[in-house]
Amino acid sequence: MMRKAYDLIGIAQRAGKATSGTMAVQRSLKGSRACLLIISEDVSENTREVLVRASHKHQVPHIILGDSHVLGHSIGKPFRVALTIDDSGLADAIVKAVKSADM
Repeated sequence: MMRKAYDLIGIAQRAGKATSGTMAVQRSLKGSRACLLIISEDVSENTREVLVRASHKHQVPHIILGDSHVLGHSIGKPFRVALTIDDSGLADAIVKAVKSADM
């Protein structure tokens, strides 16, 4: 169930452990705070390439998850195309939830 992953993203936001918005995400990746990069499926190709390149450069895993409206809704915003999770425990739990939902 993907619902658990979105619930965990919401928990990260409320705990102050999520960074959203393309520019803020890039700063989070460069500042070594990010533990996981989450990109929406409907992000532009250019933005996706920039973010994926930055995640590889800073050795931060990334996942593609849902559309921008669902991703934004999970953190209480209208829409978001990218966000980082800045807590390793929450990042691991989100990845685990996504993998179990794909099975």
